[in-house]
Amino acid sequence: MEGSEIAKRDHQRNKSEIVKLVKEMFALEKWGDEDYKKKLHELVLKDDDLVKDVIRKIKLEKGLN
Repeated sequence: MEGSEIAKRDHQRNKSEIVKLVKEMFALEKWGDEDYKKKLHELVLKDDDLVKDVIRKIKLEKGLN
């Protein structure tokens, strides 16, 4: 599996974790809970980094950088 494929997989997994956490927040009526907000914020920041990594690896593999 190429670097970009691994990065894409990691990004998909993180997106799934975000969705799971949001569903849990709503199910438990914890939308305003600071601990959940912090966890969600961390996952969103991680996702931003993962997206940047996917783009970087795709460009590298295509010789664009």
